[in-house]
Amino acid sequence: MRLMSALLAVGYAITVSSAFAADPVRIGVTTILSGPNADRGQSEQYGVELALQRINESGGVLGRPVEAFYADNAADPAAGIAAAKQLIEQQRVSVLLGALVTPVTRAVMPVANAAKVPLVIDISAGQEFVDAAGSGGYDYVFKTSPSDGDVATAMMQWLKTRNVQRIVILTDDNDFNRANATAMEAAATAANIRTLSSEIVAKGTTNLAPALERLTALHPDRIVTLLSVSSAAFFRAYEQSGEGIPLAGRIDFASAIANLSPQFMAAGGLDQAAGISVFTPSVPTPAVQAFMTSYRAKYGLAPTQRSIFAFEATQLVVDAIRRAKSDDPAAVQQALRSTQMPSMLGGTFAMDEHNHSHTAMQIVGIRGSKLAVLDQVGK
Repeated sequence: MRLMSALLAVGYAITVSSAFAADPVRIGVTTILSGPNADRGQSEQYGVELALQRINESGGVLGRPVEAFYADNAADPAAGIAAAKQLIEQQRVSVLLGALVTPVTRAVMPVANAAKVPLVIDISAGQEFVDAAGSGGYDYVFKTSPSDGDVATAMMQWLKTRNVQRIVILTDDNDFNRANATAMEAAATAANIRTLSSEIVAKGTTNLAPALERLTALHPDRIVTLLSVSSAAFFRAYEQSGEGIPLAGRIDFASAIANLSPQFMAAGGLDQAAGISVFTPSVPTPAVQAFMTSYRAKYGLAPTQRSIFAFEATQLVVDAIRRAKSDDPAAVQQALRSTQMPSMLGGTFAMDEHNHSHTAMQIVGIRGSKLAVLDQVGK
């Protein structure tokens, strides 16, 4: 009996070793790996590698290990095109993930589509990518994370349930925030919410009191903020104004806590604020908390939304390869179109006619001095 057990164990080890001696299934990733924003690409890479660790520890796919091949796009469209071509033509990858920033993703889409290699846009948020994919003409392009339009629609529909009828919008002057402001205004109109004013903060502005005074004079039900570099100045002006009009939008709560006084917070000055988040560590589900624990254990860092989007996108493409029983790009494309993989964040990765899946987002706010999930939307 002991001899038989030993032989079976040796046979199993040989089988596993033989499988993992085979050529790997190849996934290409083009992201930012150099320059001032390399940390963003690193968080995407970390998400991919954590997913692959789990996948390969569970036997890989098609009896083979899965390996990611990376090509730096340096946040530059020309470099992104070269990176995509390198991964497709030299590394012969079955699928691409990328390309993190809007201009590079825009440049890479036609390259992947012409080569008939699936491109899974796991992070770039632009609604333009949704519109262009699938029935928009790019059959080999897929988008898995929420778009600007998804975020805006979910936010405005939630505000509508709170009887919000009039909003103002305040946004920083950059591509990401301006796109979000445009999406919020369109979603507000669709929800029969009136946008009284949409104001852009000029670059270099350090005093937001005048802008806030103009907006509050319109007596909106909510101030929708879409701020990044101006967040600190806004919250200081917000406390000083004493108006107390509730906030909504993509609120930087970390900046709020850092810049609002303890007295203001203790008095409930931010208790009515409700922002929308595509990922927050406060999501209480076991799957998200297990991901958080594994990520911290592996990297000594807290994950970003880029990390979890890349993690799930990697799982999604491997699931497609498994169901296709092939790593041929055309077979993977067909399998991606029929995917039904649950998301850790809620909802299911199920592609619509634009090859875009709609997963859950969170309405978040400060409760008891901590960031808390107030509601789940968008799934």
